[in-house]
Amino acid sequence: MRNMNRFVKLLFATVGICLFATSFVRAQTSNDNVKFLNDWRWEGPAAPLLMAVDTTFRKAKLNVAVTPGTGSAATVAKVAGGEFDMGFGDFAALIEYAAKNPTNAPPVAVYVVYERAPAAVFIRTASGAKNPKELGGKTLGAPAFDSGRKLWPAYAALADIPSVQWQNVDAAQREALFAAGKVDGITGFYFTTILNLEAKGVSGRDYTVHRFFESGLRLYGNVLMVNPSYLKENPKTVERFVQAYHLALKSAIKDTEGAIKYVKARDEKLDERLEWRRMRLAVDQFIVTPAVEAEGLGTIDLKRVDAAIKVVSSALKLATPPAASAIASANFLPPAADRRL
Repeated sequence: MRNMNRFVKLLFATVGICLFATSFVRAQTSNDNVKFLNDWRWEGPAAPLLMAVDTTFRKAKLNVAVTPGTGSAATVAKVAGGEFDMGFGDFAALIEYAAKNPTNAPPVAVYVVYERAPAAVFIRTASGAKNPKELGGKTLGAPAFDSGRKLWPAYAALADIPSVQWQNVDAAQREALFAAGKVDGITGFYFTTILNLEAKGVSGRDYTVHRFFESGLRLYGNVLMVNPSYLKENPKTVERFVQAYHLALKSAIKDTEGAIKYVKARDEKLDERLEWRRMRLAVDQFIVTPAVEAEGLGTIDLKRVDAAIKVVSSALKLATPPAASAIASANFLPPAADRRL
């Protein structure tokens, strides 16, 4: 009987260990899975992400499923709703979402990719306006969700621009309408719109381009963001993801030509040279900036976050702006020494 009791105790102990080990393995396996939504279709700036899928994510034992996006603002909403665990979206759109949904926990920015917001205004020379200050009464075209259009009040105040007329346009038709002279100007991401205009046969002599950051509008652009529930349950996975993405971004900056091949693998019709140029425009003006050279890639400064919340809330007339700590965290960044260029 005594031996039987010992056997039963041993049996239960063994079963308990097995169950614990099984649950641990399952937890580790589920933590390794990440559903990621990009901001836009597969173009040059997606090179670090797609490179990471086949290199650094694998080394970090991460199973990352990536999906092309339909716009930075849409990415914020889909990550917030839990359709995706993480995403690449616009920081101003994140502020807007958090302010308009105060009862919902917003996504959290964990790594800044575009240190400057890439919004810009393109003005047709034929409009007669030589610079943004001469746009008073002119017609600008952009989709309602375009970040440049949303941030226009803040930009106009800094650049001293009179009132303009806005025309709603489809994102796919924006450059075509501009080329045809249907609008006096358009807003868009600098490195996307400038190459799209070139593809439409629009000469650089036919327009001027003015980037919002040149007026002193210091806002973060696109960031890596995480669903709050996923972040709470999988902090180590998020940390590994950020580290792996960071390594791929550094590689893409050094060898952009090699990085673009990972984008080409997703779309055989892709023009590698064109997307190399798009990636370099993003890198040279919005990723590797004087601030990044001083502070390192990915840096999240909560004082800048707080200032951005004030600017965006004023521009969009947001009644309940979020706290900086609710939408951004520097806790998942690689060490400062690793982030130096």
